[in-house]
Amino acid sequence: MAYLKRITTRRPPQSAPIPGSTQVPNSARGFTWQVDDWTRLRRFLVLGSEGGSYYASEQALTLANADAVARCIAADGVRAVSTIVEVSERGAAPKNDPALFALAMAAGLGDIETRRSRASSRQAPGCCWRSTCRARCSRATWPASRA
Repeated sequence: MAYLKRITTRRPPQSAPIPGSTQVPNSARGFTWQVDDWTRLRRFLVLGSEGGSYYASEQALTLANADAVARCIAADGVRAVSTIVEVSERGAAPKNDPALFALAMAAGLGDIETRRSRASSRQAPGCCWRSTCRARCSRATWPASRA
C-alpha cells in the first residue's frame, strides 16, 4: 500500500474539513467557514433569495435569511435598519425587494428604538422609507410586506 498517496496535508477533499479549522458542513455536502448573522444580512440584502440556489430551494433560503434578519433586529435593531438603508441607498443590490422585506421586518419586529431609528415607519420624520422605496412598484410592495 502506498501510504503517502492516501494521506496528504496539502489538499483535503471538499467533503472533509481542513484539519484543525473551524469549518462547518454546508448545504452542498462540503465544508465552509460559518458566517455571522450580520454578514448573512448583508448577503441577503445584496443577493436576495429569489430562485434559491443550486443546493437550497428558494423557500428554505428565504426562511434561513429571514431568521438571520430577525436575529439581527433582536440583537441591535438600530444597526440592522442602518445596514438595510445603507445597502439600499448605495445601490449595491440589483433588486430592492430584500431591503423592503427586511425593513418591514424591522418595522414589525423591532422595539421602539428600532422603529424610530432612521425612521423605519412611513409616518416618522426623516423617513428612510422614501429612500428605500424609490420606485412606485416598491411603494406598492411596502404595505403588503408589512401585513
